[in-house]
Amino acid sequence: MQPARYEDCPPLLPYQQAKQGTPTMGGLLLLGVGGAMAILAGGVSHPDGWLVLSAVLLIGGVGFLDDLLKFRRPNASGLPALPKLAIALCVGAWVGAGALADPRGRVVELPWVHRTLDVGWGWIPFAMLVVAGCAHAVNLTDGMDGLATGCVALALMGLGIWALADPRSRALVPWCAGLAGACVGFLWFNSFPASVFLGDVGALGLGAAVGSIALLSRASLWLLIIGGVFVCEAISVILQVASYQWRNKRRIFRVAPLHHHFHLGGVSEPKLIVRFWIAGLLLAALGFTALP
Repeated sequence: MQPARYEDCPPLLPYQQAKQGTPTMGGLLLLGVGGAMAILAGGVSHPDGWLVLSAVLLIGGVGFLDDLLKFRRPNASGLPALPKLAIALCVGAWVGAGALADPRGRVVELPWVHRTLDVGWGWIPFAMLVVAGCAHAVNLTDGMDGLATGCVALALMGLGIWALADPRSRALVPWCAGLAGACVGFLWFNSFPASVFLGDVGALGLGAAVGSIALLSRASLWLLIIGGVFVCEAISVILQVASYQWRNKRRIFRVAPLHHHFHLGGVSEPKLIVRFWIAGLLLAALGFTALP
């Protein structure tokens, strides 16, 4: 994908111009293979599995349309940001409403303290924030070869261990395993230098899967730990745009999202990608300490 298009940074960074012409939308194959593996392993034998599948299809479908629109002409911007966000929020509300069929209702697990929190009337807005926020955060992270794919694989492995440790969430394990395995396989082609890009269809679809699985397994707050890379990427964009608009066009970072800031600071792309993977692995390991 191209970096986020805000007026405080160029639509295409100089080092990315050499990558023009690389095939994209590889996420279609990734999601297809990962989804098929999950379904064959019993991923739709429980209503939660159908909710994950619907979130991947709907939000991934938005990414597919966005990718198609970008092919219309050089430097086309695709779908406007507001409709993409609105659809993702609606999907989050759908997943949140479906989760209410679980006897645990509106409960989330609090990391480390081994207690639960009843979100109450705020459950649906919370679900919208988790699913839509995760989908867009993963999409922002997809700016370097294999960066988002590797970090998503690590996050899904962490969520899979969480779901495996909780008998009530084990129906989600096939989705974690299937999509994580597909991500690792896709890295064969997507690692630096990439021969195919993930595309918005893959980034948004994977982000929707991660957010939905975290929500349905009641590990949404834990996702702030194991998905810390995505959180930092999203916060860097929010801070950059806010600073540019409200501080007389002053920037906090050289450019956002965060990985571009470090790259323009002199860190080579392969080293930067591996360092982000290491950060994701360490955050996932830290998250394991929160297991009940």
